[in-house]
Amino acid sequence: MSVLVVTNKEDMTSDLVIKKLYSLGVEVFRLNTEDFCSSVSTVLRVSNSTFNGEFRTQSRVLDFSTILSVYYRRPLPVGFVHEDPGIREFVVSEVSTYLHWLWYALSDVYWMSPLLAIRKADSKISQLRMAPMFGFTIPDTIITNSPEDVRRFYEKHSGNIVNKVLAKGFVNIEGKSRAIYTNPVTSQMLESVDSCGAVPCVFQQNIAKKLEIRATVVGKEVFAAEIHSQTSQRTKHDWRRYDLENTLHRPHELPDEIKKACVDLTKYYGLEFGAIDLVLTPEGNYVFLEINPNGQWAWIEVLTRLPISDAIANLLANPSQSK
Repeated sequence: MSVLVVTNKEDMTSDLVIKKLYSLGVEVFRLNTEDFCSSVSTVLRVSNSTFNGEFRTQSRVLDFSTILSVYYRRPLPVGFVHEDPGIREFVVSEVSTYLHWLWYALSDVYWMSPLLAIRKADSKISQLRMAPMFGFTIPDTIITNSPEDVRRFYEKHSGNIVNKVLAKGFVNIEGKSRAIYTNPVTSQMLESVDSCGAVPCVFQQNIAKKLEIRATVVGKEVFAAEIHSQTSQRTKHDWRRYDLENTLHRPHELPDEIKKACVDLTKYYGLEFGAIDLVLTPEGNYVFLEINPNGQWAWIEVLTRLPISDAIANLLANPSQSK
């Protein structure tokens, strides 16, 4: 039996899990989806009594009937090059459709979070609605493209609000990819708020931070790490700006009720993995920001030695432990 890891060639996070799986004596087939047209072939056989197939590379064959579990990590679009953009678009679409439909059909094996569950949990709107039902506190939030509503929200919180994007954290400007981070809304920004009329934007009450918590849920386990984002001006409003030399990371012991809320929310979405971002306020309260159903965690393991890769590998190798 084999574990199928669906990812890309540059995903070092998968490397950690694959290394642990091999140490457990488990066979692994890594599918780097960008290689599909160049070095990966497939066949699927379907009849009244048969549903089976294979992935093949130059050195490996994965029989679908031998798949023990699937780790759906960070696949990339197929790397197909053609001088005619219409042909390229057609090929990429067909490959993407084949893989997605295949993933849905392989529902009888264990998934470290099924694709449908990941897509459901991706909704930040759903997360904010559901989190309080599991015992979390969330920031007061509006999502709007109405400048007047932004101004009212700004006044409601005495100007202490931040702006976020819904999903796409990068934008291409003049051919360069630029990250979009969480930023406080200043009075100067408010003067140009009419520009938000084009697209719904996220505005939230700015929560005072003692430190931030990344709680990584794997099955029934929670690995919580402190991110001391307030010690660096660079990370004060968004730790994703990364200043690792000046931002302490260390394990954190969550209260039992917060641990339970993390696991319960993750399970509500049908996930076996969730990366949950929390704020610990100066008063000692935990505030939920979001759950990333396929979030990064490798840097947390490296800096804190929390055994996240061990937990993931153990679940993939022993799916019955998830029940």
